[in-house]
Order: sequence, then structure tokens, then C-alpha cells
Amino acid sequence: MKRRAFLGTIGSTASLGTLAYATRGASDTLEVRIWLSERAATYDGVADRIRAYLDETLALGYWTLETSIGGSVSVSTEAAARLTHRGEWPMALASGTLGGRDLEPASDVNLLVTDGGMERAPTGYGVPHIASVGGARHIAALESFDDIVVDDARSIVPNTTPARTMQVLLHEIGHALGLDHKDGVAFVHDGALVATPMLSSYAWDPTYERNASPCGTTIPASDDRKQMLSFAFSSCARRRLANYDGEIRF
Repeated sequence: MKRRAFLGTIGSTASLGTLAYATRGASDTLEVRIWLSERAATYDGVADRIRAYLDETLALGYWTLETSIGGSVSVSTEAAARLTHRGEWPMALASGTLGGRDLEPASDVNLLVTDGGMERAPTGYGVPHIASVGGARHIAALESFDDIVVDDARSIVPNTTPARTMQVLLHEIGHALGLDHKDGVAFVHDGALVATPMLSSYAWDPTYERNASPCGTTIPASDDRKQMLSFAFSSCARRRLANYDGEIRF
């Protein structure tokens, strides 16, 4: 059933509609498969580092997380957002091949990581079941989860380029699971403004609507506060994830 829903979603990525999720059984498995562009694969340990972080951030109580590595693929560009937004990555998954390599999609999230730059947005893109993000070199340089986290309860970390790259990766996975920017929040911790994955750097964008969150919170003014990141999805986002069952209906 999840396989049919996945293929139907790929066929509709060009005209995404309103998403609705039924209740998911507590014993179900969340499948995340990771692919690397050929350039991204030249950095040692990228896929293993991603899997280690997903084990810390996506191993939630309502599913069993199953991560796997799909291998490396040849892509037309390292600009990760373009690969999904313009259809190359979704269509490759739908056809089951890319650059001469056979692809076997996972049911829930198919993540492509490239060596694209992280300086100029968009640095990643996510649609139902499919995501892509750049920054492989920064992920390779990222410290272990235990070494970087400064607050265990909310997985707060400094706003460095490697940490921001990993949060963007979580952000795009959130989109692949049906989350939106409005499922993110920001809060003040020890004088710093901390953004959760689905809000991310929008937290300190002065043009972003700061009081429109359906999660029941407003975004505190950034002022001269230090900027920090959280790898933990907001309670609002987690409530939506708890209702995800792999089905996407338009």
C-alpha cells in the first residue's frame, strides 16, 4: 500500500495539492533511504554521519526508524534544490534509474545529498517522500551528535555551517513527511534565539510573518540575540508526524 502511494505521489509532484494523513500504527516502520551524488560520495563518512543524526532525531516513539544507503548517483548539477524542484530526482525515482544506476525507492523518504553550496537559498527542497539537500562537505566535517549538542532536552546546537546543513537536511525530510514551515517554532534559551528544523533560518528573517504560527507561538524578536539551532522537531510538528501513515491523498 505504501509503495503504491509513493509512486502516485511522484507522478503528481508537479502539481502538489492539499495533503491529508490517516492514523499510522505504532508498530510501523519509517523507511529513509540516502543517496549521494558522485561528488558528495568523495567525502568520507557522509552517509554514516547522516544515519547517526537521524537515529537521534527521527527515532520517535510512534515508529521504528529504518535507514539505508542507496549508493551514489550521477546528477546533472550539484544544486540540490534544482534536482527536486525541476523534477530530475523525482522522475529518476519514478523510472527507477538515474545515470545508468538502478534505483529502488524507499516507501517514506528518499533523500539525495549533493555537494551543492549552502551560502545561497534554496539549498534544499522537499516534496512528499522526496528530498534533496546540498552541503556534503559540511556534513563530513560535522561533529558527532553528543559532542555538538549543548542542551540535551531540546537538542540545541551552535549555528555553524555544518550544523545548519544538518538542520536543513532535517527540514527537507520534514517536507517529505508532509510538514510545512508553519510547523516550526522559535524560542529563547539563555538569551539566544533558537529555531527548530521546520522554521530554521526564517526565525531571523525580518520579512517572515512572525505571528502566524498555528503551533500557538509567535517568533520572538531576533534583535541582537545570538542565533542557535535545535535538531528537535517542535511538539506541533511531532503531533503531525504521529499521524503520518505513509498515505498521501490529493
